[in-house]
Amino acid sequence: MAETYYFVKDLINDLERGRIRIPSFQRGFVWNPEQVSYFIDSIYKGFPFGSILLWRTRNPLRTERNLGPYKLPNNDPQYPIDYVLDGQQRITSIFGIFQNTLPAEENQETNWTNLFFELNSEESVPFKYLDDPENYDSNQFFPLKYVFDSPRYRQITRGLDEELAKKNR
Repeated sequence: MAETYYFVKDLINDLERGRIRIPSFQRGFVWNPEQVSYFIDSIYKGFPFGSILLWRTRNPLRTERNLGPYKLPNNDPQYPIDYVLDGQQRITSIFGIFQNTLPAEENQETNWTNLFFELNSEESVPFKYLDDPENYDSNQFFPLKYVFDSPRYRQITRGLDEELAKKNR
């Protein structure tokens, strides 16, 4: 069996294209916001966070599950599908925090997706959920959903002190 390594952005891109999917026999997304925050902190600090196990096939399953609150698009039939056998909580957390293209399905809980990096934090975990994620102090917080959106990232960090902007990378 060949090992494949994913960068976070590549994982998000494959999910957005429908190339990675969740089989219906997987349980739903169960992590709470605190678990998601600690997981993202582990990624930020470069800690190992386990592997994911994918099953590659050209035969789509009859039933599939959403990726947390997100309905994934159909895969191009010319490409195989990678079904998640292990790592769904981690994949869903990464996708929900860093993507900004797919809307959540109606009536789905998304209070865990609006995670912010606190720029001047003295805390060991510099990530926070804000009560009003649309109105925040951009000199104090950075929304993680724009980490991989280069134009929006530049727009948000343009006025930051260079040292603060470096902390965000």
